[in-house]
Amino acid sequence: MYWRFFILSLLLTGSASLAVAQSPTSNLYVFPLFADGTGSGVTYRATVRITKTSAATPMECLLTQRNTAAPFTGVVGYFYSADIVEAGFSPAAVSQLFLDQFLPFEILRTKGQAPLKTGYAELSCPGTVVTDLQLSTFDAQNNKLGEATIPPATRGMSFQFLIDRRDGTRLAFSLVNDSAAEGQIQLIARDQFNNVVDQNFNQMILPFSQVSRFVDEMLNLPSNFVGNVELVGVSGGTNYAIGLQYTGTVFTTVQPLVRSTPLP
Repeated sequence: MYWRFFILSLLLTGSASLAVAQSPTSNLYVFPLFADGTGSGVTYRATVRITKTSAATPMECLLTQRNTAAPFTGVVGYFYSADIVEAGFSPAAVSQLFLDQFLPFEILRTKGQAPLKTGYAELSCPGTVVTDLQLSTFDAQNNKLGEATIPPATRGMSFQFLIDRRDGTRLAFSLVNDSAAEGQIQLIARDQFNNVVDQNFNQMILPFSQVSRFVDEMLNLPSNFVGNVELVGVSGGTNYAIGLQYTGTVFTTVQPLVRSTPLP
């Protein structure tokens, strides 16, 4: 997975109004990074896999994108539109889907035909499902270059990632503020002995938006640094986060240790 994937998704924040339709008594699954489209000769496509696990049948789910509006094609070729229900810098685009005894699962794929956009997505269902989101990149000849799977994120206030830069690895993160709150986020690096090495309190995030950054863009860390990085979300917000670890042209997702309060 080439660096351009994350370079093009940096500096993305946005806002929109509050009201978005959701399934009644919904189970919410949030994916902190969603990408679709073509940029710099690389095409990015998203695949959302959903399997119904509750007894409720049929089940109607809503897939909401923020700052993107990519339509999907289902496993049997059904077309799912992404209808804009809110305006603003981070508009909400909603796709409806049905799961029943005849099709208890669905695989939704985007085509990546529009200019590249990044944001976040959330799935809302009245019953329980098993779901994940896969991001894939393709070259101009439609050859797959790489892919990574993003599981649903856990809501929290503090997200702690281990970091090891000794082999040239770069750590990045995507943080979602899925609320009407607005404020600053914090990034704090600590060494193996839990001593603070550097910290940054200057990054703002707007309501219903996502911010993606490389850690070394916000913090001054030694090239051989080993320790942990704590990402603190918006006070009073609804925060979700995922890490992305880059080594050369390849990246993988990194799950954080999630806490309801920041470290002391």
